[in-house]
Amino acid sequence: MSESLAPTRARRPFDGAKTPLAAAISAILARFGEGATTPDELAELQDLVNELDANAPLSVIDERIRALSHAGYLRGAVVAVVDHLSRHPRLDIALRLASELLDALDPELGVELARAILAVPDPGDERALTGPARARARAERFELEISTNLMLGEHLLERGDINRARRHFEAVLAIDVDHARALRGWSSCARELERRGQSTEHRSRGLSLLDGLEALELAGGVGLDRYELGRPLGRGRHAVVYEAYDRRVGRSVAIKRLLGDDARRDGIPARVVEARFFAEAETLAKVRSPHVVALLDVQPRHRFVALELCRGGNLRLAMRRRLLTPADLGAVAEQLRLALRAVHAAGAVHRDVKPANILVREARAGSPIALADFGLAIGNEPRGSRPGAKVRAGTLRYLAPEIKAGTPASPASDIYAAGVVMLELAIAPAPLPSDFDRLDLDFDPRTLLAELVPDEHFTELLERLLDPDPERRRWAP
Repeated sequence: MSESLAPTRARRPFDGAKTPLAAAISAILARFGEGATTPDELAELQDLVNELDANAPLSVIDERIRALSHAGYLRGAVVAVVDHLSRHPRLDIALRLASELLDALDPELGVELARAILAVPDPGDERALTGPARARARAERFELEISTNLMLGEHLLERGDINRARRHFEAVLAIDVDHARALRGWSSCARELERRGQSTEHRSRGLSLLDGLEALELAGGVGLDRYELGRPLGRGRHAVVYEAYDRRVGRSVAIKRLLGDDARRDGIPARVVEARFFAEAETLAKVRSPHVVALLDVQPRHRFVALELCRGGNLRLAMRRRLLTPADLGAVAEQLRLALRAVHAAGAVHRDVKPANILVREARAGSPIALADFGLAIGNEPRGSRPGAKVRAGTLRYLAPEIKAGTPASPASDIYAAGVVMLELAIAPAPLPSDFDRLDLDFDPRTLLAELVPDEHFTELLERLLDPDPERRRWAP
């Protein structure tokens, strides 16, 4: 039974000691508790509870949460985890939950939980340890602090809260002055503050080495004379994106570089990851549209591609910053329509249309958009994958009903995903209703439109895009 069909059950917020962690747990229970599926209703949720009670390794807990999320029971998993945390505050699991919340589920609660983790004092039994045991405990504590501060720093940097982001990167560098991701984050903050005319005076002698260290790190990244690497723009599971300058033609580009094997932790063979990476480039090479990010160069030997640079971040960030608002819905819808028309004309299906994969060309209000990230696109199956393997690719809230039911992706399923994106923009900054995060095959989002979207013209468009029948789904009346 999916969570949208589960009985509504109110849970009492956590009433523990009034610590930041207790307050965060209480807020999460209040936000997600009502209506969430319970362990007695779903065996897989009970398995998660049993693993939590047995103090299972984080990798086991993480795999269980991912499986429940893909099955449409993320709310139930969240509540099961916070129920456990209210009784046994295990900080590595709390950090995993904070990461899930920050990933668009409820970013504000994710920030609150991550800060609460940093506020938890060292346990007394740790101070009582001696020798190697104490050293191991301190190393684990430092690793937790580094991971938490990095997550907060990168989230706040993306949100444009530069000063607070910089403080979290500095907290990491106070522990490890050579930490690569913290170096990149700190330097990005410093450059942005300088652009705003604010002081970026280093706070310690160690931090004064940052710029030189980052330059050394980036210099060995690509190893070509043609491109001069600049600031990092983002990082995914398998690739990192840098801004760069193409000396040959005199323009700024985005370099998307495949990470080394040590960065792959999700069990996918290296040859498959590499094949998918360059299959994405093959798909992009076939698409011709001013509303799709252009492929400029492919360098298999150096494991990178050069792409058209978009300076405004992604659509999710643009909505948060109010660069694109409901007033821009008509223009964004038309650009996305033309982008998908070009993709489908090239014989491909994107399969992962969502705000994070729609880039904004300039960091200004009303900027045009460009569809990006064709890593899940089909039409060119990478070598090394199993032919005919059925994978429900994409993100749950943007999946069309037929995809949830196990039907292969099609241009119509891309159109449905575009409809969800357009609804998200139409109601911004309000979040999408929680119904979209449930695996309910009978959910019809059109029943919510009259309440959510006041503009009748856009309601008609969204009704067409979100039609449960893929045969009737279309852009034009």
